Amino acid sequence: MKRILIIGNSPLPEENTKSRPAAGLRTWQFLKPLTREGGMVSVGVERAFSAVKRQGFIVKFVSIAMPECYDSEVLYKETALSDKYGEILISKNDPKIVQTLQKICDEFSPDAVIGINTYPSFLASCLRFSAPFWADLNGWVMAEAQAQAYKIDSDDYLDHYYNMERSIVSRADKISVVSKPQEHALYGEIAAFGRMGKDSFGYKFIEHIPNGTEWFEGERGLMDELPSGLVEVLGRVPKDAFMILWMGGYNTWVDEITLFKGVCEAMQKCEKLYFVSTGGEICGLDNKTFAKFKELIEKSEFKNRFVFLGWIDTVNIPYVYKRADLGLNVDRKCAETIFGARNRLNEMMKFGLPIVTTLGSEISKECTNYGVGVGVKSGDYEELSSAICTIYREWYNGGRDSARLREYGLRGREYTEKFCNYLTVCEPVLKWLENPRPAPDRGNHGDRDFAGRTGGIFAVFKRFLRIVRGGIRYLKQNGFKKFSKKVWQKFLGKF
Repeated sequence: MKRILIIGNSPLPEENTKSRPAAGLRTWQFLKPLTREGGMVSVGVERAFSAVKRQGFIVKFVSIAMPECYDSEVLYKETALSDKYGEILISKNDPKIVQTLQKICDEFSPDAVIGINTYPSFLASCLRFSAPFWADLNGWVMAEAQAQAYKIDSDDYLDHYYNMERSIVSRADKISVVSKPQEHALYGEIAAFGRMGKDSFGYKFIEHIPNGTEWFEGERGLMDELPSGLVEVLGRVPKDAFMILWMGGYNTWVDEITLFKGVCEAMQKCEKLYFVSTGGEICGLDNKTFAKFKELIEKSEFKNRFVFLGWIDTVNIPYVYKRADLGLNVDRKCAETIFGARNRLNEMMKFGLPIVTTLGSEISKECTNYGVGVGVKSGDYEELSSAICTIYREWYNGGRDSARLREYGLRGREYTEKFCNYLTVCEPVLKWLENPRPAPDRGNHGDRDFAGRTGGIFAVFKRFLRIVRGGIRYLKQNGFKKFSKKVWQKFLGKF
């Protein structure tokens, strides 16, 4: 039996936590086909999955927990769920995380290692092992870093993300990406890090694995009445209102200005239109976008028609979708939008919600071409408002059962069932696991890192200045009360 070490993130979707970050969803997408049965798949994928099951695996899953998603402190925990599957929980903030992972790796002696998301893949790239290594890069971290740099008005963290990316790309034998545009960007990195040489000619380094969605049949099992935790907040929305939904966080690539202007202009024309939002700021990454959005709303004449639920328990999310009439996604024009993905679109389609989205990401173009809703130009609030009003009129004249809205919902469910099923999207990694092999250039490209930069005293001085500037910024934002030894170690790790 092959021994597979998987390093990913939690919380996973099956956990009832106050937020469900994309990293946990992505981890679940890779983990579930290897550890659990079920799913509707094509014949080809079914063959690959059957072959994997016949071989059998012993899987050790190390979950790098994101403490900000939990109500209590995350402590190290090891659980053996069967003789073939065990889980280990480690806090992302553990200062000895690499040493702990190395010990786990040594004791487990894996035949293959899979890192899911950028940070777990980076941790895997720091370990000593000889097994073939698959790194999943769920979004292009350099585009995300650029968006963050724009928001904080500083490039100080760019080196941190660059060094993570270089460590992963230089070490991995196979790499998966979330979009075709990201695949093109990553080939540029592979060339820059010296891996486009004679040994790797004809070798397929990169696999396209879009975000998957756990398929289920509609609203089965939901009670008619709202859970007590939602009664008060959703009670602010009249029962006969048209409810548009924003699901999840307001990250650095959300266009809060276009979102605000577009919704307000639609509210002027649609008297029963209400905006409801879950989520909020992204702790540790972006607290400015959501704050700016709320500031604009407070000055608006329509502020009473904006309802914020905050980060709600995972078990309550289906009830919010059940009440909503339209889902929104509004991205700003930036590199992250081009190269990234949008889990909220996958989730909205899964629940049969008509969609209005700006056309920037790969998934936004694919799903609107499939007929799940309306796509609008990025940055054009008037076009956004017009699209909302068009769907509002459909609802106003025919209710939720109008032919157009019903068709949007059916097409969305069909799209997720066909193209977002976990086993379907994970076919490349399932096939690789049948016979995992190192990349043909392993160990032969270390002297060809064309992206390497000059060291010396000047580089040391630049790093010192970045630490000083970053420290001053942290203290301005958080003060001394939140400062601790762990915080200091985590902070230094970014430089």
